[in-house]
This record gives sequence, structure tokens and C-alpha cells, in this order.
Amino acid sequence: MRNIMGADVLAGGLFIILGGSFLVLALDFGFGSLLRMGPGFFPIVLSSLLIVIGLAVVARGLANHETLQWPKIGPHARVILAMIAFAGLMQPLGSYLTMPVVVVMAASASPAFRWRSAIALAVFLTIACDLIFRIALGLPLHGIGPWIGG
Repeated sequence: MRNIMGADVLAGGLFIILGGSFLVLALDFGFGSLLRMGPGFFPIVLSSLLIVIGLAVVARGLANHETLQWPKIGPHARVILAMIAFAGLMQPLGSYLTMPVVVVMAASASPAFRWRSAIALAVFLTIACDLIFRIALGLPLHGIGPWIGG
């Protein structure tokens, strides 16, 4: 018995499941005709197309005989931790201290991570975000948060 659980097979299966689910839900609406389309016309057509695409992707995956490889969790965890740090630190520390920390944390997930380029990116993005969000758009973000004295 060969392994058929390739990435294309799983993705195609997901397309088929989603398309089938939405198709079942859309059948409760009136389909109508091409001249007088009902509220269910587009959902049914789009769901059917998603199922057809899913079948094509599954067929391609079965023809390629590929196997599923799990991604490394470490880089993903670093990006998720960076998002959590952003959400938790933005209000108390402000954008001038939070942005560099978050950018360096997220950049460390890359195999091409270098301190010099990560720090340069952090400085650039901090300045760019300040100019765009605080100054140009006028959003009520603090450069220095209340924990620091702002």
C-alpha cells in the first residue's frame, strides 16, 4: 500500500469538502435559471467549480506520487510569538519599543537571519509605521507607552 497523503491530495480534499459543504448550504436557496437567477445561483455554481478544482488537484497529487512533509515548527512559533508580543506590548510600551522587538523576533524565523539586516529592517519599519499610521493617518497610537512614561 503506497502513501497517497501528499500536499496536493490534502489540499484538493479540502477544496472538495469546502465546496460540498457550501453546495449543500446553497441548495436551500432558489437556483432560478440563466434568465432569472435566484439567490442560490452563484453559490451553487461557485461551489461546483471548487469541487471540480479540488478533483483536479487530487488527481494531480495522485499522479505525482508525492508524500507529505511536515513543516518545521520553530520558525512558525517565532512568528506567532512575535504577533502575540505585538498585541501584548503595543499598548504598554508604545510603537517605538514594540516594533523593533517584534520585527527582530519575526525576522529570526528566516534561515537567512542576520542581526545587522534585522536591526536595519526594524529601524526602517518602526519609522515607516510611525509616519504612516500615527502621522499620515492620525491613528491614536503612542510612540512611547505608559510603562515608559508616555
